[in-house]
Amino acid sequence: MDNSDYDGIKRDISLTVHDIFENFEESNNRLPTLEEFRTLFDGHAEQYIGPNDQLKVESISPHQDKHHEREQKLWRAVNELEAEQRFLRSEC
Repeated sequence: MDNSDYDGIKRDISLTVHDIFENFEESNNRLPTLEEFRTLFDGHAEQYIGPNDQLKVESISPHQDKHHEREQKLWRAVNELEAEQRFLRSEC
């Protein structure tokens, strides 16, 4: 994975992850569970990944495509940012 690509994804989604935590905590007086967070973020995921039918790449094996590659990068970054938010909010 290209590090600059991953860093760009993290930078792009960091505010979204922060806002999900902020809004959920404000509304519910608690942090979202892992499942709740992932459900909330899933609504934003396609915005960052792009539509599946336009990302096919012939050079990648038939079992993989550009959509899957981008989805993996996105969720790796999301998981890292989620962990950071949980850590920061647990110190409060």
